[in-house]
Order: sequence, then C-alpha cells, then structure tokens
Amino acid sequence: MSSTIDLQELRAHPTPLVVYVGHELSRAAGLPSRRELARALLDALPDSTPARRRRELAALVDAPDLADLFTELERDLTPARFGLVVERALRDDGLEPPPLARALASLGPRLQGIVTPNLDRLLERAFEARLVAHVRPSMGLLQRGGWLLKINGTLSERSSWVFTRDQRARVRHREPVHARVLRALVMAKPMLFVGTMIDDPIFDDVVAHVRDLGEGAPPRHWALVAGDQLTPATRAKLDDAGIAAISYDTQHEALDILASLGPEPDSVRSRPSPVSPPELLRRPASGPLRVLFVSANPRDLDSLAVDREQRVIRESIARAVERDRIELEVRVAACFADLSRALLEASFDLVHIAGHGEPLGILLDEGGHMHVPPAELAALFDEYAAPRGRLRCVVLNACWSADASQPISKVPTVISMNGPIDDRAALAFAEGFYDALGAGRDFAAAHREGERRARSSVPCGPFEALLSHRG
Repeated sequence: MSSTIDLQELRAHPTPLVVYVGHELSRAAGLPSRRELARALLDALPDSTPARRRRELAALVDAPDLADLFTELERDLTPARFGLVVERALRDDGLEPPPLARALASLGPRLQGIVTPNLDRLLERAFEARLVAHVRPSMGLLQRGGWLLKINGTLSERSSWVFTRDQRARVRHREPVHARVLRALVMAKPMLFVGTMIDDPIFDDVVAHVRDLGEGAPPRHWALVAGDQLTPATRAKLDDAGIAAISYDTQHEALDILASLGPEPDSVRSRPSPVSPPELLRRPASGPLRVLFVSANPRDLDSLAVDREQRVIRESIARAVERDRIELEVRVAACFADLSRALLEASFDLVHIAGHGEPLGILLDEGGHMHVPPAELAALFDEYAAPRGRLRCVVLNACWSADASQPISKVPTVISMNGPIDDRAALAFAEGFYDALGAGRDFAAAHREGERRARSSVPCGPFEALLSHRG
C-alpha cells in the first residue's frame, strides 16, 4: 500500500526530476559490473605475477569496497595496461541501449538531468545527443536541464576515471566542487534512483551521503527497487535517507512505472506546435549555408594545426556535391573583437571556432592567449540566433569546450568537445563534418560523420564530441 501511495506522489510531483542511474543499466546491455571488471583485470595480470600475489588480489574481489583492489591492480598492471583493459571491457560499440535507457529518454520535460557512475556512452546514445555530458560538475547544473553528470568519469577520458583510492580522494577532497554540487542536488532537487541493486557499494555510499546531508530532515526522493530486495531493513535504511521505495516484480513492470511518469499525451498534443529545433535539424539541408571559421593559435601556447584545419574545410567544401551553396568566411589569429565584428558585419548559419580551450573557457589571441568567459561567448552567440538572427549551429573544435558551451541557450545546435582532443582527431572531425554538410546532410548527421572520422583517426585516443539541441 505504501508503495502505491509513494508512486502516486511521484507521478503528481510538479518539479522535473533528477534521476540517478546505476550499473544495472550497463549490465542490461551486456557490459560487466565493477566486480566482473575487477575479475577481468585479475585475468590480465602478467604471467610473471607470483601465485601468492594472485591469491591476495583474488581475496579482495568479494570485498564490499573495490577501491583497494583497483589500486593494487593498477599498480601491478601499470596504468597504461589497466586503462586498456578497462576500455576494452566497457566499450559499448555495437551494443543497443537497453529498454531502461530508452524509457528514460522518453520522459521528456519530466526529466531535468541524470547522475550516473557509469563510464559507458549508452545513455548519450539513447538520448541521441540531447544530453550534455559533464565529468566536472558546476553549480550551473541546478538551473539548467538536459545534462548528464558522470560522477565516476567517462570512458574516453582516462583522467576522469574514479576507480582507485587516489582517484576517489581527488574527487572527494581535492575537487570540493563535486561535494558542493551533489549536496545542492540532494537538498534542492527531487531525485529518482533507478537501475541499481541494493547491495551495490556505490549506491550504498550515495544513500549514506543523502542521509547525512539531510541531517534528520531529508528532502523527498524515490527509488525503484526490485521486490525481492526490499527487506524491512532495506526499507528502513532508505526511509532514513528520505528515499521512498517503490517496488516492482519484473523489469517490464519497472519500465511501465517509468513510462507512467512521462508527459500526458493529451498535454503534448495540446501545446502550440511550431516546428522544434530538432525537427528543423532533421530536415534535408537547403538554401545557402554561410559558415564563419575563426581560429586562434597564440604564440605563448603549444602550436595547433588550425591552418591545416582551415585547409581541410576548404577542400571538403571544394569537392562537395553541393559546394555552390556553402559560403566560407575566415578570421585567423582572432581575438574576441574579431569574432564579434564578423558577426556584426554579416549573417552566418554556422560559426566554427578552432583553437585552444580550457575548462575556464575558449582561448583567443590578444597578442597572447586570452580566456573568453563562457557567459560572454554565450551572450554573443545567443544574440545572433533566432529570432534576431540566423545562427543555427556553433562548433567549438577545442579541448574542454563542452564546459565553455554550457551557457549557450538560444543557438539550436551546439557541438563541443568533452575533455582533451588530439590534433589528428580535430582535423578528422572537421573533414567528416564538412564532407557531410557538403553532401546535403543536416547538422546531426554531420556530427555523427565527424565523430566516426575522428575515432578512426586516433583509435585509442580520447575523443568525445557532444551535440546538444538548445534554443
């Protein structure tokens, strides 16, 4: 009875939800659990590893907390070999996002954002790039929607992973913004926990964190829990953290519960229906496409191949079937004023920035490198998006540009890079992107072609180009 009341309360809650998605989503797609990953790493130990050492490590596999085991395995395997085994085990290429991922993607406006410990890209793929992924949280997430916070990192960026004791200490103590953001989410947002087992140590840690932050009066949250796991002790533990347990007997029932949380079909149909940006973007490209290419390669930073990137783009356009409709304008060694002036002087459909980037912002050239604050860059681009202008797409082909792109709200399509990128990957992405545009494809299809080219150019290197629909 209490489960029914809790479900009714969840359905009636007016505020968009933050959803925590656990490891069971990845396992449903065929990926290993963390414990299974630990066993795969044990199997990868070199033949020279003494039998006694193997036994010591094997004894840690069943420990509640695997951080000690991962620490020792990374030491014995070396970080390079450890990383390679993890990447091979957790790669989701060729795997279909499971029904749980698709059910979450159908929640629409009921969903504000997702928090997950999973490193794979199954959620990104299920949402078809409608989520902006973050491995470094910011307080701005609380005011925005459409985000994915990967609290244990993302597979393509080894430096973001959280497996070992040192990596955990980095997140908990050396990067205090993580704790501040999680505290704010727990205290200010209604959360729903799905795709997790009660005995999962990461989920157990999250529940304890929620309970401690609540200080005896925790806010209301909910969890979908398999009925065979919901013992009186488990329910009491969740209740102490302010988490109402909603039980289900089968996975099909859990999916039905999630589906019932989505927007009512009648309310969706009754809304005014101008064509939404994603629908516009899926239409075949037509008419002229004016592109502004802006590059910066300040002398006081490591040199980048931005001149080659410009040449690659020119060559892609020159050989394109629809080359006559694409116009390219170029600004090199550009400062912020150069970018702003170019947008004042002419109208563009697409702005492409090539250069350096850092979590603090894009770096342009003011005689030396100069950070452009993300808020200022966003204000500039939003000024020239509809209804005032025609700007439909921004491409930020620079390291860490996903952070710089976050405040952009009115440009329909934003493509940015999550973490560091290799010069070869940046060039390959640009070539694939403009080859696709020149063939008449839309921005989303061009993004996919660019990603394929980039990943094939640097198979083992970090590369993650994020596409998000805004505006």
